[in-house]
Amino acid sequence: MKKLALAALILLAACRSSMPTYAETLQPWIGQSEEKLLQAWGAPHRVLYLTQQQKVWIFLEVSSKAIDGRNNPYSDEVYYPAVAMPDFGFPSQPQYTVHYCKTLFTITNDIVTNFSFNGDDCVVNKRE
Repeated sequence: MKKLALAALILLAACRSSMPTYAETLQPWIGQSEEKLLQAWGAPHRVLYLTQQQKVWIFLEVSSKAIDGRNNPYSDEVYYPAVAMPDFGFPSQPQYTVHYCKTLFTITNDIVTNFSFNGDDCVVNKRE
């Protein structure tokens, strides 16, 4: 039994190291120019101006299915369901789930200085 548990841990560690987390894919943006972020991510959904030199770009992804078809992007992180519409007992009414990820980049003097994100579908996808 102990050998099986050890093998499972080794396998889990190997899988974990091959797929970066969403935060790990955002980290290289720190220190990059606003222009480079615009080229890679496109225009943000919203911009919040904190000061004349500092702003926050907000990117939002909303979908009725998980990004890249993943159903459990937080297998090793906190599960956070965004919005779930329960089945109210009508036989023909399916359950709808909305998946989302909101990513924020703080830009100071045209340089990315910080990032944050929240949502139930913040996973590494083709854009990063």
